[in-house]
Amino acid sequence: MTAGNYNNDQPAWSAWDVCRRHWRTYAVAAAAAIALAIIICASIPKSYSAQVKIANEKEETDLLLGLNSFASWAKTALGDQEGLRQPEVYSMLVPTKEFAEEMARMRIEPLHTDYYHHILDHHRTPWWQSLFAPDLEEHTRVIDIIQHNIRSKVSPKYKTTIIQATDQDPVVAALMADSARVLLQRHMANYARDRAQRDLEQAAVKLNQENERFMAARNDYARFRDTHNDLSTPRAISMEQHLQNEYANAFTNYSKAMEQYRRCEALVGKFSYTFAILSNATVPQHPTAPATMGYVLTFVFITLVVTTWVLLLRRAISEKRPT
Repeated sequence: MTAGNYNNDQPAWSAWDVCRRHWRTYAVAAAAAIALAIIICASIPKSYSAQVKIANEKEETDLLLGLNSFASWAKTALGDQEGLRQPEVYSMLVPTKEFAEEMARMRIEPLHTDYYHHILDHHRTPWWQSLFAPDLEEHTRVIDIIQHNIRSKVSPKYKTTIIQATDQDPVVAALMADSARVLLQRHMANYARDRAQRDLEQAAVKLNQENERFMAARNDYARFRDTHNDLSTPRAISMEQHLQNEYANAFTNYSKAMEQYRRCEALVGKFSYTFAILSNATVPQHPTAPATMGYVLTFVFITLVVTTWVLLLRRAISEKRPT
């Protein structure tokens, strides 16, 4: 065969034959991948996660906590269950920077410090993060770590929320999960209390307005009765019915405004925002990260795929090389 022609007389080859003949290459590549995965996992500090599972307490629990039947009924009547007590509200609050700022001030009594200084003094990072991570200001860096450590997950089907805290100390992880639950409850209670106070103020304004209309309608009706002794004429009868209807409507609106005011007053005086704790935070016994087996399998898979493509590419190039 002359130069420039392809060697078409060579027998056909298959990818399986190429891979089988280079099994030693695969073994070396897989061993290198496993070693690299183990080195990377050893460089990542172990972290532990603790969880608290919460749900909204029902009316029966409210009664046990000291709310009378009227106050409990008022909470439902004002739509509280459909507003603040939606789990989606919790998941929107937990990831915020403001929530992380407050978590940073939470005390860790066994360590005699707060969460901010615990992160600042004890949080370790992989060696390569100092090489590639952006140079952040101390406060920003700590708050970013706390935002990453405190997470929440909502189950719309069961109307439950899972608050998860992750830390390199398992005891701190459990304490921070419970602290996040307490802080979330405090936030929602303060917001609900403020909203109940605003509702009370608006109800008071509405009650005053309806009271003025009621008093005006009552005075007009009484004045008409006092000044009209003969109520047999069609004009007098029509006017009396009109004033009587105005008086009845004003009284109905005033009664509704009074009822709404009493509902709001009951909420302000007896309100208690609580969670039903379905599962408490416990000290985790095993680390959640790094997942060594996951790293090993991922590195081995990628290495074997890359090795296969390299071998097949080399064989294809050698086949097309002119003789």
